[in-house]
Amino acid sequence: MSATKKQKTSNAPEGVTVATARCSSNIAVIKYWGKRDEKLILPINSSLSVTMDPDQMGTTTTAACSEAWKGDRLWLNGKEEDSSATRIQNCLKAIRALAGDKAPKGGLRIVSNNNFPTAAGL
Repeated sequence: MSATKKQKTSNAPEGVTVATARCSSNIAVIKYWGKRDEKLILPINSSLSVTMDPDQMGTTTTAACSEAWKGDRLWLNGKEEDSSATRIQNCLKAIRALAGDKAPKGGLRIVSNNNFPTAAGL
């Protein structure tokens, strides 16, 4: 998915930082075969794909952080997921590492909604 829109919400409660990103889905026309890095999920070879209109097939994700919050929480399509799952924790650690000194202190709240089936491989 590639980000098509990013905004920072200015009407968040005091001490809460909020950001929202909207992304399009990609459909692979020629799919890669295998992975060269299982941990990072990097492909062995290139692929050819089509990027869809985000209004038709896209994802909107909002992340909020606050020093007052303990632990991380994640909702996918209205259902709270287990944020302690290894794959989710690996993603959150990578995000915090990339953010460096700007990494959020305290807990994260992430809400992500797709307008297409989540497990469809898109």
